[in-house]
Amino acid sequence: MAFAALRPVLCLALALALMAGPGRAEDASAPETLAALLGRSLHLDPQVRSAQSLLQAAQERNIQARSRIGPVLSVAHNGGTSNDLEFNLPVDRHSVRTDATLRWNLYNGGNDLAEMSATEIEVDAARLELQRAREEAAERVANAYIELLRTDSLMPLGKQRLDEARRLVGLVHRQLDAGKAAESDAQQARASLLDAEIAQQQLAADQDSARRKLAALVNATVRPAQALALPAPPDADDPAQPSMDSGTVVAARLRANAARQRVRPWQTVVAPRVDVEMRKQLTDRTRPQTTTVQQYALSLYLRWEMPLGGETLSRRNETERRAEAALADAERVERLARAEWLSLTPLIQANGRAIEQLDRQIQQYTQLVRAGELQFEAGRRTLAQLMALSDSRFNAQQRLAEQAQRLFNNRVRQLNLAGALLPALGLGWQPAPPPDTAAPP
Repeated sequence: MAFAALRPVLCLALALALMAGPGRAEDASAPETLAALLGRSLHLDPQVRSAQSLLQAAQERNIQARSRIGPVLSVAHNGGTSNDLEFNLPVDRHSVRTDATLRWNLYNGGNDLAEMSATEIEVDAARLELQRAREEAAERVANAYIELLRTDSLMPLGKQRLDEARRLVGLVHRQLDAGKAAESDAQQARASLLDAEIAQQQLAADQDSARRKLAALVNATVRPAQALALPAPPDADDPAQPSMDSGTVVAARLRANAARQRVRPWQTVVAPRVDVEMRKQLTDRTRPQTTTVQQYALSLYLRWEMPLGGETLSRRNETERRAEAALADAERVERLARAEWLSLTPLIQANGRAIEQLDRQIQQYTQLVRAGELQFEAGRRTLAQLMALSDSRFNAQQRLAEQAQRLFNNRVRQLNLAGALLPALGLGWQPAPPPDTAAPP
């Protein structure tokens, strides 16, 4: 009776499961854009996760630097025994004492404020390093994605060439049967068919290799790739074009600025340290009690230290040299990035011109192949000429796919160097505005 009551529910659940099954399979085979692929895999990239952890570490270090400006609360517990002499009489004393102390540094030559400012700059640099890691990971995935698109686009062209080679073999055999062709023409046609089959097998292997590489980079199942287009990057020859603002360049500038913040003036090397300290007794179980018991104290400490071995001056010189090295490294990074960014412009222009020329050439070869087949049947064109036309068109199609891939790769690299790759891919990540990296007075 109970099973009869549940039977309609079970049937409905089974029907829904059967209806949902094909839908999931269809979704798994549906094309996926590059933005969607990056959206579900970019945050799992090891480089991105490492940069995210380093950003959090920089934020924690900034908290540590800020805490130096505030007071320090400490509790001390002391227990022990002593042999004292009180009023010229020996006393065995047992003490258990707990004190609370609040210590506040009032002046430290501005070193704590400088460290706090430096760590704040380093947090901005780490945030830009995270952006750089995201863009580099996106560039790797994008290059693998366009490689898969290239092989996907060549697969139907290779199949078309294979079909044409098979049709050509059939045409030659018909002419051979009619006595219009020689046996050497049939062998040449079969050799052309074999070459087309080898090329198609190589394309299939390249396609499988590209898909496996992309799947390994994103560490996930890859759906069929979908064609995409990128906006053209800014003109590198434009004199109004601002300086490089990618995460790599600006992060290097910020780290150099943070290093300069830590270089303190010479006066701070010999500056004293001023602390105020408040001490409060919490418990005291000393037996027998001393004649004088301090329950509360407020003290102001003025301390001046100068290592006679030159440690303080050497530490300041070391910080200054490190700041100079960081500044030189930032200049090196900016020069290399700028040089690479400028060098990509003529390559992109050449890729664009080559694509237009190859597209016209393929159209011409297509017309020549059609006319060549008619001329071959009429005996006005040899088999070798017809095969050369077909091979030349396929070679032009391959070169067109390669030029399109190079154009995409160069554009991706230039957009990455300009700090605009992720917005161009539609991921909604805008580069952070470069903070003021001027040297402190």
